[in-house]
Amino acid sequence: MRILYQWAQRDPTDWQQMDSALWGTLPVRPEPNPGQLGGQNNIPGWLRNVSVQGITCEGYDHVAIEEVVIGLDTGVRLTTWNDDPDDYPLEERQGIVWTILPLAPDPQLGMAINTRQSCVRYCGGARYTRLAASPPQNTTVRPWAEFVAPPAAVTRHGVWLTDAKQAEHVAAAPQARWSWRHAVEHLPENETEIASDGRRALKVQRDLGRWDKAKGTITYYQRNTDRAATWSISTHEDALETTTGAAVSESVTTDADIVQCWAFTTPANEPNSADWPNGAYRAQLDCTAASAGLIYVIRDAASNGSFRRVPTVGGSVSLGAQVEANFSGTGLKLGTRTVDPAAGAADDVYGFGLYADGDSHADAITLQLNTTDSYADGPWPGADPSLAMPPPDQSFGIGRRLVVAGY
Repeated sequence: MRILYQWAQRDPTDWQQMDSALWGTLPVRPEPNPGQLGGQNNIPGWLRNVSVQGITCEGYDHVAIEEVVIGLDTGVRLTTWNDDPDDYPLEERQGIVWTILPLAPDPQLGMAINTRQSCVRYCGGARYTRLAASPPQNTTVRPWAEFVAPPAAVTRHGVWLTDAKQAEHVAAAPQARWSWRHAVEHLPENETEIASDGRRALKVQRDLGRWDKAKGTITYYQRNTDRAATWSISTHEDALETTTGAAVSESVTTDADIVQCWAFTTPANEPNSADWPNGAYRAQLDCTAASAGLIYVIRDAASNGSFRRVPTVGGSVSLGAQVEANFSGTGLKLGTRTVDPAAGAADDVYGFGLYADGDSHADAITLQLNTTDSYADGPWPGADPSLAMPPPDQSFGIGRRLVVAGY
């Protein structure tokens, strides 16, 4: 599996890449002394960041990578942890262990090729209480005392940088540059395409007829076009439209804070219904990159991030939160809410907001917008969306079979 990394150096470089089997051959420097800063020279061995399928590792004392075999798949175990006694007293220490398998068809999303990622979070104190009460998607929460550090041979250490030097490194190797959609080495060529930047990437899955179909709905697509949200103050306030455009990425840096990241809203004449029907209101996110400890969700919190019915004269009515657990990791993420809204006005618009809860310094999240994989829909009477798409292609290439394994 492809691993991307960036050293903490005086002269920051772009992401460097290697095969996961070679991780243990990378240069290693001793654990930094208390208060020691990186970025003073160009000696490799101290990490600034690592990315696997778009899961990035900002702000951790240690990062380890080991190959794992599960069923017929060879994947990666990515472990990050913080245990510096000057910064993390015993009750605040944590370790995050991601198991990341190759991309494969997802039965819950109409066989769209998607990520297969699961996580165990070892932590204590307030973090344990919070996460154990509401575990994120595909996550198990355990006490810090159960954490076992990986072998030294596969462990590399992070180091603190000044704010100015950190900004230089982020500019040289932004989170958004590599995503889960680039992890296609194992896929047949007809499942991929050459993107505008010249790199091979996964094709848009809904264009192939692969998505969780909700028949008889109006569908909108998340665009990077600015549209002010009267109901939310968000980092990005964007449009929902019935057409797509050229794929682009947008990112938000959360650090270790809760941030209202996105608000998406339909035009003033959409969906043109006074009495919204009882049914499922949904939004699928294409989260191409996210920090290892970050969680994100369509939910009432921060600045009213949720599915919403918004009168054009101001104010808004919440349709409720997504019923799924908080999202984590990367891939296609579908949030849903079934509700029967009270009657309103025909010019009410549809919107939803997304907030993210960062876990460490420089944490960030990236969405890909403008494609049919980034959509929102609701149960208003409309054309069957399956009629507007080509028939599902589930062959996945001649002579190649993709196996769906449990995770």
